[in-house]
Amino acid sequence: MKVLKVIHGFPPDYMAGSEVYSYHLVKELKEQNIEVFVYTRVENEFDENYKIYDEVINDINVRRINKPKRDYLYEDKFFDEDVDKHFTNYLKEIKPDIVHFGHLSHLSTNLIKIVHEFKIPIVYTIHDFWLYCVKGQLINENGEICEGPNICRCLDCSPYVVNNKKIEVVAKHMKDIISYIDVFISPSKTLRDFFIKQGISPAKIKYYKYGFNKEKIKYQKKIYSKKSKINFGFMGRIIPTKGIKVLVEAFTKLNNEMLSIYGSVGKQKRFLETDNIRFRGPFNNDNINDVLNDIDVLIVPSIWYENAPLVMQEAFLAGIPVLTSNIGGMKELVEDGVNGFLFKVGDSKDLIDKITSITSNPEILNTLNVDRDSVVDIKDDAAKLIKVYNNLLNS
Repeated sequence: MKVLKVIHGFPPDYMAGSEVYSYHLVKELKEQNIEVFVYTRVENEFDENYKIYDEVINDINVRRINKPKRDYLYEDKFFDEDVDKHFTNYLKEIKPDIVHFGHLSHLSTNLIKIVHEFKIPIVYTIHDFWLYCVKGQLINENGEICEGPNICRCLDCSPYVVNNKKIEVVAKHMKDIISYIDVFISPSKTLRDFFIKQGISPAKIKYYKYGFNKEKIKYQKKIYSKKSKINFGFMGRIIPTKGIKVLVEAFTKLNNEMLSIYGSVGKQKRFLETDNIRFRGPFNNDNINDVLNDIDVLIVPSIWYENAPLVMQEAFLAGIPVLTSNIGGMKELVEDGVNGFLFKVGDSKDLIDKITSITSNPEILNTLNVDRDSVVDIKDDAAKLIKVYNNLLNS
């Protein structure tokens, strides 16, 4: 079987959750005797637009198309005729049996239509709300959770210069594109339920949790005493929707509690760093054990629903409890007082209360049951997807 994986970014150029997961997935598919190809983008400002780069990573054929331009019109987030042409030629070249899409931002949503016209079965893993929300996170212009797609709401919220007509055209186009997808894979119940609410048949959506290379992450469960110093950690992108404001507000009001932040921060570091907030810089997934070893409790304070944050499940694999917002895919993964703690989303005071309840009694961490078995192995994840592929080919 020949599978083409399409994703908007791929390691080593992009190392966010969906990209890292896609890498481990295609690597495991290869291990299970699937012939895998990857189609993705790269942003090389020193080379010509739409130049093609072919490379082999761990026996996986990866084709990258260069899209360095950053200033988009609204419609450019969804359409790109040059990408369409290149992709069509690539399909003719490799002739895949299945095309498995991930994120399409910065590529072209027409890629799904092209595959449909080739009569190739389509699988789509849902990583966020992007098929219905140009921002991807269902957060409005005020940083509040949005109720869902609506012409007026999208017009007010769009970061691009746009009018009603353009939004209507894109919405109609996206509805058609979504209809071409044969099977959706949702790593969280939150996203699954949202897509069903938008009119997708429940029969087309499978709830499959992300798989992980469980052999890679070392279990390092620690034992704490009354005098133990607890180091809290954050891992990920330093952007507002990740709840950085809430996190910083909490720790600036705390005196002895320490926070290590792993991620790229840039020029804003001087506005965020304090005596008890330490920026450790970006990390590579290859050295994730070193990062996790520095953390006693991982904090995931996102103000959007999230999907099924990889860092939370990587923490569980290492035996680390998670303190997280009480919404969406985050709440799905944490049972309060069992494998971590929940706090009210966006509420720095409640976050402070949860932090101090831990630091005043570190031994409470010994009572938690952070279970590695709750995390799916990438081998099992790939095997389930292969069954999906086979069912589509045999139907």
